[in-house]
Amino acid sequence: MDNYIDMISNLKIFKNFSKAELMKIFGNIQYSIKQFPKGSFISSSGEKVDKLMILIKGEVIAEMIDFNGKILEVERIKSPDVLASALLFSKDNILPVNVLAVKDADMLYIEKEYLVRAFQVNNAFLISFLEDIGEKFQFVTTKLRMNSFHTIREKITMYLLNLYNQQNKSNELTIPLTLEELANLFGVTRPSLSRVFSQMQKEGLFVKIGNKIFLKKLKN
Repeated sequence: MDNYIDMISNLKIFKNFSKAELMKIFGNIQYSIKQFPKGSFISSSGEKVDKLMILIKGEVIAEMIDFNGKILEVERIKSPDVLASALLFSKDNILPVNVLAVKDADMLYIEKEYLVRAFQVNNAFLISFLEDIGEKFQFVTTKLRMNSFHTIREKITMYLLNLYNQQNKSNELTIPLTLEELANLFGVTRPSLSRVFSQMQKEGLFVKIGNKIFLKKLKN
């Protein structure tokens, strides 16, 4: 565990713990670490989620197969991050996606009963865990909403309008996601997203500097 503690301490659910506290916690709970080579299945659709799954090294994708046999990439996840946390305490705790390693990956598994005990003795840990679930739910609902728009331009426009309303209707917006995370949210490639951002900027709709957007006007 010593080799992973720095990575684990960067997880949102453990934000209220020092590294020493984390070492103490993992010294008193049952956990396991498994390594998966690139290209291997980590979990398959239909499996029960009965342990907390944490990606502590590498990168994975969650995929679904539609009725026509087409593979749909639902999400791309980089370490460190928690996987399928909401399903752990659901009555219907069946994983709806396949999880594959796109890079060599290390997974940390924590038994549910030990997680519950940790919640009981540390209220801040429980709150952090629930906040993480809430943020992931919000991400999924936003992604579903974005899928209703057909073009990247429409997705960008709606996303910026939402940020405009969230950030006190200021013409200076801060995008809280990296370009890669935003591309994942929109369900598009990063180069395609960059091209449309550049085109919209050339049209004088906004000026983009890093993660800052300075609005001029928005149109579809």
